[in-house]
Amino acid sequence: MRGEVGILVVSLLYGIPSFLLYVIVLFQLIRPMYRSRFNNPFFRLCFVIGVVDCFGYLTFYFFFKLPMFSIASSIYGSPFFSSLAFTTSIHFSLFVIRYYQIFINCFLSLNRFTAIVFPIRHKKLSSASSPQ
Repeated sequence: MRGEVGILVVSLLYGIPSFLLYVIVLFQLIRPMYRSRFNNPFFRLCFVIGVVDCFGYLTFYFFFKLPMFSIASSIYGSPFFSSLAFTTSIHFSLFVIRYYQIFINCFLSLNRFTAIVFPIRHKKLSSASSPQ
């Protein structure tokens, strides 16, 4: 039990600050003050993948990581969590989140590829799509 609490504390010590930092970065991307600076497809894709990552992290932590510890067994042993439909939907959401991450990363890679291989065209396209 003692080692279990230590593992939980360590995972929370790096998990919570990392998650908060990620949320702060996402918040900065959508602030009106920085909207003109971050108004291109790359940052939009970064924002979308950030939201998917945050949702996936919270879902994984609360429904897969915490139930491994005996401290939370009274919560996760309740009838609410024994519902087959509820647990199936959680498993399905994590399954879908992984594919969303792959799908969005493909678009992000394609965006960066065009910026490297076709830098002049990419800059013209970016400047034509952004408001002056």
